[in-house]
Amino acid sequence: MSRLILTGGRELDAGTPAGRALAGCGSVAVVTVAAAFRRPDALLSRIGAWAEALSVRPAVVSALRRSDALDAEVSGPIADCDGVLVLDGSPAHFVSAVKATPLLEAISAAQRRGADVVWSGAAAAAVCASMVDDRGGALTVGLGLHDGIVVAAGWEGWPRDRRRRLWRMVPESVLFMALESGAAVCSTSEPHVLASSSSPDDWAVLGGTVEARRGGTTVTLENWQPAAP
Repeated sequence: MSRLILTGGRELDAGTPAGRALAGCGSVAVVTVAAAFRRPDALLSRIGAWAEALSVRPAVVSALRRSDALDAEVSGPIADCDGVLVLDGSPAHFVSAVKATPLLEAISAAQRRGADVVWSGAAAAAVCASMVDDRGGALTVGLGLHDGIVVAAGWEGWPRDRRRRLWRMVPESVLFMALESGAAVCSTSEPHVLASSSSPDDWAVLGGTVEARRGGTTVTLENWQPAAP
């Protein structure tokens, strides 16, 4: 079964659970669109160092804007990879660039065929129907791939008043997962179940600090246990 993995950032740091999430994949497509405003040379260097540390072959999907995401040739490398890593960056830019595009469909198709897919930081927030806007902590419209969860990334940097405000905004029926930088959670159910599920049983912690709440109450996510061969 493919794994859907959500991380709080630091996805290119092989010393974190987030950075190690795709260890064992032979080839990984790295989608850069959320990180469009980072220095490209430095970003490519970090991708190379991360891939070398994990002994994976990276295929950089250099989509920086919506016109790139609309070009099916840009997302072509995703079809040949064992895993997909969607980098952290700007959630607002990411949603506006990839919504209803061949790039988004290529990532979704990769998961359906069995690839592990990591959505990091801003991208992890963006896959939800209600997306956390990191600029002010409010909820806005995300990509809508999962309407049973809300994700906040880089939680260790959130002031207490912003945390409380966000908790009040999240509907009681939704599972809220706050991920510190480098933390990662992964799905334990099939994608069609996850799409609308808010059950804590559908998620497990790969590592790092994760806070989960539903209906105003703290809930516990179990640690990831790989399926027996």
